[in-house]
Amino acid sequence: MTTTVLYDFSGGMESAAMLVVDRERIENLGAVIRWVDTGKHFPEMYDSVAQIEARLGLTIARVPLRVTFDEYLYERGGSLKRGWNDCSRKMKRSNLSRHMRTFPKPWEVNLGFNSGETNRADAFTDRNERDHLHWRYPLIEAGISREQTKIVCEDAGFSILVAMYEKMGRFDCFWCPNQSDTQAKLVIQHYPALAQEWSDAEDRKGYSFRSVPLKVLAQTTACSPEPESKCGCFGGQETLFDDED
Repeated sequence: MTTTVLYDFSGGMESAAMLVVDRERIENLGAVIRWVDTGKHFPEMYDSVAQIEARLGLTIARVPLRVTFDEYLYERGGSLKRGWNDCSRKMKRSNLSRHMRTFPKPWEVNLGFNSGETNRADAFTDRNERDHLHWRYPLIEAGISREQTKIVCEDAGFSILVAMYEKMGRFDCFWCPNQSDTQAKLVIQHYPALAQEWSDAEDRKGYSFRSVPLKVLAQTTACSPEPESKCGCFGGQETLFDDED
């Protein structure tokens, strides 16, 4: 029985490094690389994805969304709150699960956990491994740490991706509630239009997505300590994957 091999690409450093490490395997197996465009990424994300495709000679499939992020927030009662994984579950994992089910079983899904995340990988596998669904971690198998992923991406010529990490410290949804004060202030500094969209969304929802409203953070100079994130996008307690709907 032929296994459907999938690589989940987030747009970030580690998942990009995973594609470099497994490039030959991806080509040989005809594996599917897939990415969920939430519609709330930094604008550089699209040029970065195109650059990664060009540098590797691979295609990254865009996973269809059932609803837009705005529909999720304003029409379906969705939430953005620190420590919650609802946005990750609805906007990413549910769409990935639905996309996976368009392919025949069994499935193998590759994730970009680094070599320092073996405990996280073991816990994720314990929750999500099925007879028809196997999880694999190429960076862990290759012994590549989070710090080494930057070198891998630099050597691969992913200049847009590397520059975004140097500027922002991350490369995901601009209004993620699990980013630090420092990172949120960088959104205000470098992307005033996105910061305004974020602030307007908080006003419309009637609560702040992080510990304090963005408009308040913009007026402060100090950055408060950040509690440990429990969001699925930031390495927290992901719910069951295969069963998402």
